[in-house]
Amino acid sequence: MSRKWYKYVLSSAVVACSIYTQGLLNDTFAQQAAQATESETEDLKWQLKQMEEAVLRQQEQIQALKNRVEGAPVSKEEIKHEVEDYLSTDEARKKMGLGMTGVAALYTPDEEKYSIVFRSNDDKYSLGIGGRLQFRYTYKDNDADYGDRDTNNIDVRRARLSFGGNVYGKLLHYYIELDGDSFDVGIRDFYVYWTPLEELNAKMGYFKVPFNQQRMTTSAKLLFQDRAIASEAFDQDRDYGVDIYGKPFDGYLEYHAAVFNGAGEDPAEREDQVKALSKGKADDNLDNELMYVLNLRYNPFGKYDTADETDLKYTEKFKMSIAGSVVFNAKRKDEKVEDADTIAGVAELSMKYRGFSWHNEYFVMTEDPESDGDTVDSDGFFTQAGYFVIPKKLEIAARYSMLDPDNDVKNDIGKEYTAGVNYYFRAHRSKIQADFGHYVTEEGEEQDREENFVRAQYQIVF
Repeated sequence: MSRKWYKYVLSSAVVACSIYTQGLLNDTFAQQAAQATESETEDLKWQLKQMEEAVLRQQEQIQALKNRVEGAPVSKEEIKHEVEDYLSTDEARKKMGLGMTGVAALYTPDEEKYSIVFRSNDDKYSLGIGGRLQFRYTYKDNDADYGDRDTNNIDVRRARLSFGGNVYGKLLHYYIELDGDSFDVGIRDFYVYWTPLEELNAKMGYFKVPFNQQRMTTSAKLLFQDRAIASEAFDQDRDYGVDIYGKPFDGYLEYHAAVFNGAGEDPAEREDQVKALSKGKADDNLDNELMYVLNLRYNPFGKYDTADETDLKYTEKFKMSIAGSVVFNAKRKDEKVEDADTIAGVAELSMKYRGFSWHNEYFVMTEDPESDGDTVDSDGFFTQAGYFVIPKKLEIAARYSMLDPDNDVKNDIGKEYTAGVNYYFRAHRSKIQADFGHYVTEEGEEQDREENFVRAQYQIVF
């Protein structure tokens, strides 16, 4: 009984105090309001407005939390998927120290090639290490009319090991790439480059000739597993040389002015080079003619990512690139054309927007013999497009390419028709590509040679 009495008394006291306090506060506010000046009244109105806005924001946050709670739960697999997508981005890799953040490497080489980086405390020295493997299955339905047999192959299409970084400061860089493609081990690239300004840089060593975009694009970021037949026929591949390049006007323009030996990627395998070696007169540049390259690119909507043929990054604003290149003393299929003056050119048009990519290259080449002989003119082109059905994950692609090795010869044209699908697990670092192709080669008065192929390739970058 005493406990109930105690509760009643205590409750009555609390209620009485609350009423008294409320009355006291009302009297106080009334007195303050009566004594407030006009400026004070305006100040109180402003405070009231701020309080109302704060309450409104709180209500919105509460409603958002309710929607989150009442919505469908997020599975662990979905969370894992989102985390993996983020970890595959350049931003995440740089924040976690997986990229060359302390090195101002301007678009060469591709820092995404590195998975492990060592650097000095002052950032003056660094070493990045990365590897890449491409496992491929290929089935070729060759033309039996020409006595060709069908083939079934499993191969390591590309096996690369990359080393790169900076020395003596953040302006001088180096890059070395080894390859073990099909167990044929060798050095792919080795060069140093200096990047004092975005508008003016220099590179020296053995590297890709800056002629056409598809050759300059790393094979890790091609839309298809291999390059088009026209690109393979006209590109200038790698060589010893010096390249002056840059991106002036905030990347709206790009240029390359380069000079190369012009002897080809592996001149020692050529028959004439073997003969020279047997006589003790080895000389890569057999005709004493250097190769000169001029390249100019215009990006009307700002910097354009030429290192990636796809729009994996899902470009939100429309991007376009227009380019042209010319090379004097050009090579054909990566071999020097001896006793002839050669010149090759390429015109390019590319664009990307919200998962869609479109790229075109048109090639021309003229060989003018120094002695008696007919001039040989050739041309070719390709057009290809890709589109992400599922952004950043599932992509479909198509390509058509044509090659005419001699404009004066009829019925010698080669054609390529290719369609493919790509799925990206962790961007280009882990992806699978599959495509189907049809080749047609005209054989003069004979029946055209026709070949089909089916390929599947998995790539991992580590």
